[in-house]
Amino acid sequence: MNGPPVRACLAVGPLYENCHLLAGGASADAPPRCVAVDPGDEAGRIGDYVRGRGWVLEAMLLTHAHCDHVGAVDDLRRLCPGAAVYASAETSRRVQDPRTNLSGLFGTPFRVGAADRLVVAGQPFEAAGLLFEPFDVPGHDPGELAYGVRAEGWLLVGDTVFAGGIGRADFPGGDMEALVAHVRGLLASWPAETVILSGHGPETTAGRELASNPFLA
Repeated sequence: MNGPPVRACLAVGPLYENCHLLAGGASADAPPRCVAVDPGDEAGRIGDYVRGRGWVLEAMLLTHAHCDHVGAVDDLRRLCPGAAVYASAETSRRVQDPRTNLSGLFGTPFRVGAADRLVVAGQPFEAAGLLFEPFDVPGHDPGELAYGVRAEGWLLVGDTVFAGGIGRADFPGGDMEALVAHVRGLLASWPAETVILSGHGPETTAGRELASNPFLA
């Protein structure tokens, strides 16, 4: 009999970026599979955490291309062969360029390999036993996606919205007006109790941010 899905969060790298780990239900004859959303740094630590719980990393989901969210991707590809990288076509393109993944801006330029599977907003997909719904949320970074797991009430929003705050729009391709409009529309389309899992900082809920986030008022 399958157990319930579980989630964990590791704050990695100098910017304490949240790498969210989501594992589908366990069964008697197979180890739980998991996904890593935005593995930004410390690939060894992420891999140790996954292996320490008896999980198998099946996929890496990228919300956007910024270096603090994708820095561990290629190392995890080597540590966990078979783990496919999911991203929008725009994010897949931008991670390959130090200018658009911002690693050049921070003085440590690197490139990340292209995504293995291109995600299109409005086209749900299954990974690690979980059904993900992708949503377009540009404004912080072109091509940014949010991933919803409706059955569990989870919404992974990258750097679009935080507890009491919102993402920056002053990086190349940023657009604050578009960001606010997309975030407001996304949160309003989910139940108020939906758990918002951001790229930095603590979790919050859709209802709390719509009611009290000063950037969404």
